[in-house]
Amino acid sequence: VLSGDDMLASHYDRADPDWREIAERSSIDERRGLVIAQVAVLEDLIDEFLLYLEDPADQEKVQHDLDRLTLGPRLDRLERALTAARLLDTDAVERLAGLRAVATRRNQLAHGTTYWRPLQVVPIRELGRRTIQLEWILVDRRTRESERVSMAGLREDLQIAIGTFEEMLAFGERIVERAPRPAHFEGGVFLGPWTA
Repeated sequence: VLSGDDMLASHYDRADPDWREIAERSSIDERRGLVIAQVAVLEDLIDEFLLYLEDPADQEKVQHDLDRLTLGPRLDRLERALTAARLLDTDAVERLAGLRAVATRRNQLAHGTTYWRPLQVVPIRELGRRTIQLEWILVDRRTRESERVSMAGLREDLQIAIGTFEEMLAFGERIVERAPRPAHFEGGVFLGPWTA
C-alpha cells in the first residue's frame, strides 16, 4: 500500500516511492488484517450463542439479520439474550467486557491509517546529514487519536483475540449446561449437535 505522501511525491515526479516504507507498511497491515480476521471468527461464535439462546424457529432469517450487524450491536444483543435466559452472572459480564475490549481494538485497527513519524524533531538544515529514527503510528480516522504501533504490539492484539475466543468456547460449554434446551437450534460449528 502506498502512503498518501508517496502518492503525492510520485504524482509530482519529485521522488520514487520509498519501497522500504512500503514493505514495512505491508507487514504491519498484514498483521492488522490477522487481528481483524480473528475477530471475525469471534463474530461467528457470538452468532451461534445468539442462535442457541434466542432459539428462533427460522434460524436462517435470524442469521441473515445478524450478518447485517456490526460487533457492538451483536454484543448488546448477546447481553440481552443472556439476561433473558438468566445467565448474566459475573462470569458472563467479564466475558462481555473482554469481547467489547477486543471489538474496540479491532475497530481502532480497522479504521486506522499508519504513518511514519520521527522520534525526535530534527532541524531542516540537518536532515541530509543526520540519521533520523522513525516509528510507526496508527491514527484512528474517526477519533484522530494516534498511538505507536509495532509488530510486537499487533502480535499481542492477535493473542488477546485468540485467548478471548478460547475463553468464549469454555464459556459456551458452561452456558449449554445451564441454558434452557433449545427447540430449534440444530448445532453449528462451535456449539455442535451435542448441545441440542
